[in-house]
Amino acid sequence: MRANPDMPPPRPGRWLALLAALAAAWLVGCPSRPPGGLGVEAIARFVRPDAKAPEEWARAVHDALDLARQPRDPEHVCAVLAIVEQESGYAADPAVPGLGRMAAEELHAELADRLGALADRTEALVLDAGPEGGPTFRERLAGVRTERDLDLLFRDIVAFHAEAHPRLAAVTRFVMPRLAERLNPVRTAGPMQVSVRWAQEHPVSRGLDREQVRDLLYTVAGGVRYGTLRLFAHEADYDDPIYRFADYNAGFYASRNAAFQEALGRLTGRKLTLDGDLLAWRADGRPAGRDGETVAALLAWRAAAAPDLPESRLRRDLRREKERAFEDTELWSRLRADYAARFGEAPPYARVPDVALDSPKLKGGWTTRTFAERVRRRWTACLERGGATP
Repeated sequence: MRANPDMPPPRPGRWLALLAALAAAWLVGCPSRPPGGLGVEAIARFVRPDAKAPEEWARAVHDALDLARQPRDPEHVCAVLAIVEQESGYAADPAVPGLGRMAAEELHAELADRLGALADRTEALVLDAGPEGGPTFRERLAGVRTERDLDLLFRDIVAFHAEAHPRLAAVTRFVMPRLAERLNPVRTAGPMQVSVRWAQEHPVSRGLDREQVRDLLYTVAGGVRYGTLRLFAHEADYDDPIYRFADYNAGFYASRNAAFQEALGRLTGRKLTLDGDLLAWRADGRPAGRDGETVAALLAWRAAAAPDLPESRLRRDLRREKERAFEDTELWSRLRADYAARFGEAPPYARVPDVALDSPKLKGGWTTRTFAERVRRRWTACLERGGATP
């Protein structure tokens, strides 16, 4: 791993905790380590020729696949590299054109939404300040190029105002200890654009504070490590890698659940949005507590085809939609059995979900399908580049 001089060193005494967490991670997943496979030199042949430091990327993929307990074969190597190519083009901390302007616009809109008439004054108090003799935070914001630039600027703003208003900062930390983290505008980071929150909560991050995880995500080794863990974090019986690529973008089991929605729509005659979310979810990862169109369709299906299935059981089964165990529920088996009896064929297991991607960094109507298809093409090209047959 290449040293990052800008990354703060772990605090004294945390190395043992970090090593213990890494050792524990090896025990998660398969009961035994998969066979070796390709070495660093062989993996480097699959890296796109225009990438800088191909052996560094190859080493990162080699180590990340081992940590994720996945075989180092061409298919898995190219799955990781295809995500890297799509998300960053082999840049540990990719530049985003117009990032400063986009961040300023998002901040202004957020403040206006929350504070109304006080938004402009609050924005001025936050941004038109800075260490004496240096540029203001607004001037620094205009010059940010990468997500790491924006991340570090946000941390500096928080630290500056915490020092200027220590009592308010102390109360805020006590009442809302993770407020600064929740307000940080950088939600995905690194060469594989991993959810920062997901990385911070992963077992391999035990012993690291949240800022240290952020700093790791901006390195080749750290970004690929977390991205690979995320890509292969769930088991699914997909017969085409496009579904795993779609899940990387839309969430765990989104492709499986979109197929479940498709089967439900055909059974009920309803046109459902095949987005892979059976429940409505809040931003913090918890169910929203309201019924969407999929739940409404399931209740209609239950009334007509499975009245003996208790509604409480149906709702309890739905809460497992982000798990492999959803396939062991009564809801899953009953609906699929009804589909097979009605139409004389097994229902589909997976389909690419229909999700529109809303991000200021994306232009031109991107969807999960757009993402998954492009990554699959990169996967195929990677295999051909390395002399493997897709």
